[in-house]
Amino acid sequence: MKIHHRLRTKLVAIFFIVTLIPALITGMYAMQVSSKSLRKQAISTQMEQAKTLKNNLTSFLVTTKGDLLFLSQSPLMKDYLSLRSTNQSSSKSEGALTIPPDSEEPAKKAPQNALEQKRQALEQEFLALSRNRRIYYQIRYLDETGQEVVRVDSDGLKSQIIKRDKLQDKSGRYYFKETIRLFGQRTFVSPLDLNRERGQVERPYKPVIRYAVNVYDDNNRKAGIVITNVDAAQFIGPLGNIRLVNPDGYFINHPELEKGWGGPRDLDTGYNLEKEYPQLAKEIIGQYGTISTPTITLSHIQVPVSGSARHWTLIIQRNTDDILKSVTAFRVMFTVILIFTVLIALVLALLFSTRITRPIEYLTNIADAISKGELVNNRVEVEDKGEIGQLAQAFERMRVSMIKSFERLRRQSRT
Repeated sequence: MKIHHRLRTKLVAIFFIVTLIPALITGMYAMQVSSKSLRKQAISTQMEQAKTLKNNLTSFLVTTKGDLLFLSQSPLMKDYLSLRSTNQSSSKSEGALTIPPDSEEPAKKAPQNALEQKRQALEQEFLALSRNRRIYYQIRYLDETGQEVVRVDSDGLKSQIIKRDKLQDKSGRYYFKETIRLFGQRTFVSPLDLNRERGQVERPYKPVIRYAVNVYDDNNRKAGIVITNVDAAQFIGPLGNIRLVNPDGYFINHPELEKGWGGPRDLDTGYNLEKEYPQLAKEIIGQYGTISTPTITLSHIQVPVSGSARHWTLIIQRNTDDILKSVTAFRVMFTVILIFTVLIALVLALLFSTRITRPIEYLTNIADAISKGELVNNRVEVEDKGEIGQLAQAFERMRVSMIKSFERLRRQSRT
């Protein structure tokens, strides 16, 4: 008998097919659904990371703006501006009066000394904030002419008050001109750029963003500005390899240092978002979402700059293969499990088919022997309580009946 005609082969094939087809259909469907879910989850995790970083940046800048408004409206600032306004009004009034020569000098010194005390108290307040926050390169108060009145500098470790003879006239600087044109509590926020000393980019690079606001005296007249130079490295540094792009499309932060700060206000290399992603730049800048190509997956989100209408763009880039590592690992694991399941099904099919066919083969051999006149002396015994067991019992009865029949024939033939 050919092997494919055997009952055992047919049973194995039936068991295997019955197990394999549902397993393959279910497995392929589960793999497809799970792969999509894992991919979606990986991209969602990347976007959540972008949102978290955005919130961190926004919170940092909101705190900075809050510090600025505190300084501009603090009681010490108001006391100084009030006394300054009073002294200026008194000076004008005294100019029209005749003051005896003997009393002229003490009369002038008393208000000036009081004002100087207020100014020094203001210095101490600026110094305390600088030491407490450690995120400001400079905290300054400039009067309405642009002259520095109070200035505290910091290198991130040590804060110090700049002496009066070192204070400078900043009336020609853009940040003073633009701030003094504002009204009320509107805040001036400079572009984020590299700090310059004597017109040259300072090295090592010191990224700076300036916040400034006008201050007013008792008569609601502009009395100058309060300005903070924020150490932007405090919030850029934690970004690591994550890209940050300014509104003009130049990188504020880039994994490759030479590709950062390419704008004309900084290193002027010309390297920007369009050169980094020629096909994707328009989809990224000012937008929100995820872009996936066969090679890279980008999650990008806008970061509003507190106090201004500008925004930056945060970009998290990962290789698509890295995004799909969990998907690939799942597919490999699922394939191994599927193969293992099929092998188990095959082994079980062999065991069950053997258990079913072995008694049948045994009974077939018995029947073949009987058909050839070979009566076996052993009982026909099969350990089965089902139909095969009943068939074995029938075979046993037939064997016994035939033996008895042969014996009767022998006795008759002797007589």
